[in-house]
Amino acid sequence: VERDWDLGGEALRTFLAWAARLHEVGLSIAHGGYHHHGAYLVEHGDLPGFSRDDQLVLAALIDGHRRKLPAARLAALPPALQKGALRLCLVLRLAVLLNRSRGPMPPPSARLVLRKGEALLVFPEGWLDANPLSRADLEEETQRWREAGIALEAR
Repeated sequence: VERDWDLGGEALRTFLAWAARLHEVGLSIAHGGYHHHGAYLVEHGDLPGFSRDDQLVLAALIDGHRRKLPAARLAALPPALQKGALRLCLVLRLAVLLNRSRGPMPPPSARLVLRKGEALLVFPEGWLDANPLSRADLEEETQRWREAGIALEAR
């Protein structure tokens, strides 16, 4: 990852690691809407060592790892955490999207360049053409992030 984005410092980036580990915790309740279930568990669970704000950030990342962006959850965060959480949500979503197959083949070796209000995801030559489902998902993501004020491009 190349970046000039502020991702909220080391503490907030730690939330990305926790969210990556917990993003499917809601599957223990139901497959449909599991991201919402997981976010609910994290937001309302008794998590020793986590402050209320910690749980809200983590819940926003888990809820935001797929489908519609959780605008209300992100807006409910303390203002100092909102921008960093939104940006971390993008990174988590891309990681989940690119690791969807969970097969023996590792995810593509892509490079993510983050600059003021834009994110560029660069794949090895021909990878997008060879993976049309991922290309379609990335095109959907591009639209979602445009609506959130971030220009996402995959090439």
